[in-house]
Amino acid sequence: MKEINRLGLQVAGITAVVLAVLFGLYWGGRALFFKDKEAPGPGTSQEEQLAQQQKDSDGDGVADLFETVYYKTDPNNSDTDGDGTSDLDEIVAGRDPTIAGPNDESKPATGSQVTEAKTFTQRYLASLPDDVAKADILDQAKLEAFVEANKGALLPMVDTIQTTEEKGEKAVAAYLDSISSVHNDALKEITSADIEAAFRLYVNDQNKQPMTDIVAALTNNVTTLTAIAAPAEVVETHTKLVAASQALRDNADLLSRVDQDFVGALIAAQNIEDLGTVFQQLADEVKALEGKYGLE
Repeated sequence: MKEINRLGLQVAGITAVVLAVLFGLYWGGRALFFKDKEAPGPGTSQEEQLAQQQKDSDGDGVADLFETVYYKTDPNNSDTDGDGTSDLDEIVAGRDPTIAGPNDESKPATGSQVTEAKTFTQRYLASLPDDVAKADILDQAKLEAFVEANKGALLPMVDTIQTTEEKGEKAVAAYLDSISSVHNDALKEITSADIEAAFRLYVNDQNKQPMTDIVAALTNNVTTLTAIAAPAEVVETHTKLVAASQALRDNADLLSRVDQDFVGALIAAQNIEDLGTVFQQLADEVKALEGKYGLE
């Protein structure tokens, strides 16, 4: 019995939950644009995280992720357009490093020039002045303020929770088993490492399938958790678990569309980090249930 419920605690902390390791992706997102030596990395592997985020294969002072995701420059060629001016110098000057010549002043439309604002990135660009310098588009303070203002509600409303009239130790033990991927084959264990690895494959290798698979697995987890009947004393906990799982799925989906909505991916990464607090609360609540019935 103790082993079963310890696994139940694991699922509250891991299976339907990604811990706050992905905080680094928020700053890592900025590293897609800038080789920011001050960007903090998640967990205990800070130096390794920074090394990956700041990798600069051609030594031009522009991180590979910045080159491949935003400007579509060649991370292995310091002068993508071959005009004699390095990619970094052109970016700093507000020019397009993929167009040869000194007069390539093109930049994304900003302010009133933005005709469509369906994505967070479009909304962010629309919030800037029409004549903002290209080098100022990715201003750290502006990005942080926009992300904070547009995160929205962390947890969605959960319309219906299945309940059971069963109660007591047996009912709680059965519930903990039902939310454990070890005992419930319908649940797939997804860790923060899985999501981070899939995200890196997408950004670095343009391989989206791992992120697509993770979103599909999280969607299935939400469906499975929603169908589980919760004893009365765990209804509040289960409601929070379903809501957090939905939020995780929705933000992982937004993260998976980084190529279409980079600023939206920043918001998703920040929301995933914020969900870490909710998931820790869930783990604490499960631990309290285990202690109440001697199921540790």
